[in-house]
Amino acid sequence: MSNNKIPYYEANRLLWKWARCEGLDGCEIAHETMLSLNQAPPPLPVKPKPPKPVKRLTHKDRVNNSLDDLLAAAEALARFKTWLHTPSAPKSPKPAPSAQRQKEPAIAPLDIQEIPGAMRRLWMPVSARLMERWFAGALNYSPTDKDEMLSINQDGQPYPDDMYDMRSIKLEWILKYPRAKAQYVALQQRERLTTPRALSALHKCLSRVRSPDEVIDAMALCNGNLVELHKRFQFQFAGVESTFGQKLDEFILQRLTNSGLPDDLTGALGSFNIYAAVAYAEFNREASRATVTSIYLYVRDNYTFSDKGDAQSQYLGHWNHKRVVLVPAAGAAGIVGMPWLDYPVVVGGKRSRDNIYYPVRNKSFREWQQRHRRGGDFIIFSDYRCVTLPQPIEIVFS
Repeated sequence: MSNNKIPYYEANRLLWKWARCEGLDGCEIAHETMLSLNQAPPPLPVKPKPPKPVKRLTHKDRVNNSLDDLLAAAEALARFKTWLHTPSAPKSPKPAPSAQRQKEPAIAPLDIQEIPGAMRRLWMPVSARLMERWFAGALNYSPTDKDEMLSINQDGQPYPDDMYDMRSIKLEWILKYPRAKAQYVALQQRERLTTPRALSALHKCLSRVRSPDEVIDAMALCNGNLVELHKRFQFQFAGVESTFGQKLDEFILQRLTNSGLPDDLTGALGSFNIYAAVAYAEFNREASRATVTSIYLYVRDNYTFSDKGDAQSQYLGHWNHKRVVLVPAAGAAGIVGMPWLDYPVVVGGKRSRDNIYYPVRNKSFREWQQRHRRGGDFIIFSDYRCVTLPQPIEIVFS
């Protein structure tokens, strides 16, 4: 292998795996460039203004409007006559050709806001839409892991309503992925719904709404608000896989050259949970017993670029405006202490926008966020499904 070539992995979309490129086909470090964070953020979403009431025209208004139209026509005619009689300006002479050889244009670096476009080329359209939503949002993030768990932002306030996305993700789409469908089915099993912790959570949430000889509709009690239902009646969950960055780490640490590529579900939601909440429950005449007859199932996930604790910022791949590659630092001489290379690399010879790839980490998005004071972490809720339990769950109150 050439001394200045570093092994890397490119995405083979046909075989749906990472393919190792090494030796003469390896990549080289590009020291003179770096990921751009300079592009201005998109405009903030504009809330629609209420329509103005239609004013009924009086006779005086109609007369004034007619006079205004006549004056405007006269002014336009006068401008046309002036233009018609104005002589043409003399043409400026062509500049003499320069004797010096023109310099080759500099290669524009990848801007971080181009990554969604690359995601679309990689068949990750949902991931791209969610990232674009993040860029377009107002500044919103949780300073600590605890704040994120409680949905508290940098101002010490609960996340605003517009930082809850209730429309982008549908269960039908999620369940097309077998690993998600497997956890969805597993969550409905009685042994999963009746663990000691799940029963304790059910006891706690139902004790607050005990009512003799009553059937409760939990969603109705929450005024149809899934966010409120999650807070008040969620009692069990099932986790689905790991994050995009964690998948890359797992790949390189295990040296699985036949590892599958992260797909749109991983790019959009990373690691996420499917939750179970009470849908309908019946109380007996003494309100000493509750019978849960059906549950709601849904997905909730935080869209964020937070890193856990003091760990190194999560590596998300080397990107350009079309593709992504993985560059393990172990292949670069003299670089130790981190699993992924933190320099841009050139793939395939002559340098161009198409073959320079830039390292992207969670901290790249946080740096962009602080520079522009934009970028909104948000919470995703899917739609929900009501599932009738073949064997209802009994909760006894002492």
